[in-house]
Amino acid sequence: MAINTLIFDLDDTLLDFRGGESQDIKMLLGKHLGLKGKKQDQALAVYQKINKGLWSAYEQGAINQQDIFRRRFQETLAALQQTGQADPQEIEREYAFLRDHNYRILKGAKELLQSLAGHYTLFAGTNGQEETQIRRLRETGLFEYFDAVFTSQGLNVAKPDPDFFDQIFAAHPAMKREETLMIGDGLQSDIRGGQNARIQTVWVNLRDQVLPDDLKPTKIVFSLKELQEYLA
Repeated sequence: MAINTLIFDLDDTLLDFRGGESQDIKMLLGKHLGLKGKKQDQALAVYQKINKGLWSAYEQGAINQQDIFRRRFQETLAALQQTGQADPQEIEREYAFLRDHNYRILKGAKELLQSLAGHYTLFAGTNGQEETQIRRLRETGLFEYFDAVFTSQGLNVAKPDPDFFDQIFAAHPAMKREETLMIGDGLQSDIRGGQNARIQTVWVNLRDQVLPDDLKPTKIVFSLKELQEYLA
């Protein structure tokens, strides 16, 4: 049966979250801790490891989003042995503003959605804050291509929990699982999430990651151009 509905992840699938994050975190840690050059790069790597771990815990239902925002800079400063040198919550507040105004998109993202609009029903399905993600879609000009936007905050559940997808299907009763495709870069959130929801998946592997043995995406693409050709 043909695919007619696409659920797109946003960050690092269409929106260039990682590019903005790297620039903003390095700037903030430089500002608050006086780090420069390689020390900024090293501090960024520490932050990214901690942040990734917290988001993974969130996706597993072990913590909530506010725990991420409360803990990530606190734990980063501790790992850098900089506790007491800066206020982690002030860094979080400044980063939240920068993150919410990160309007970078990945090359080819708009062209991809333009080519798909009218041929598929397009949904955004993202683990993120509703107001932030909708604002970013509007400011990047991508919002108009989506029939609906679903966020973990709005649904009160995160990918890969099957309930994230169940709520999307419940909101659109005409949707059929065998006609739906989940597209994203996240191995756990998007690919495992799609498997949990019993729908087909496309893994957008833009950084040459290694695929775990227990994950079996329907298709792997290494660029948005390749994804566009696959869906044409």
